[in-house]
Amino acid sequence: MSKLEMAISRLDAAMARLDAAVEESVQRGVQDRDVLSDELAVLRQTYALLQQEARMVSDRLDNVIGRLHDVTKDSQ
Repeated sequence: MSKLEMAISRLDAAMARLDAAVEESVQRGVQDRDVLSDELAVLRQTYALLQQEARMVSDRLDNVIGRLHDVTKDSQ
């Protein structure tokens, strides 16, 4: 094998490794994106539940404050 043929062969092998690495990186990126998308969906659901809970707590606090105001107003 001539030096040129050996160099071409090594270049072909390097290109094949590079192609494989790029493909693996793309696959990993797709998998990472899917995982992140799933995590984002869970976080959005959690956020919605927390908002609902916060509204309920706020309503309850408003109710208690109103009753305390009524109690203090009646006692004066």
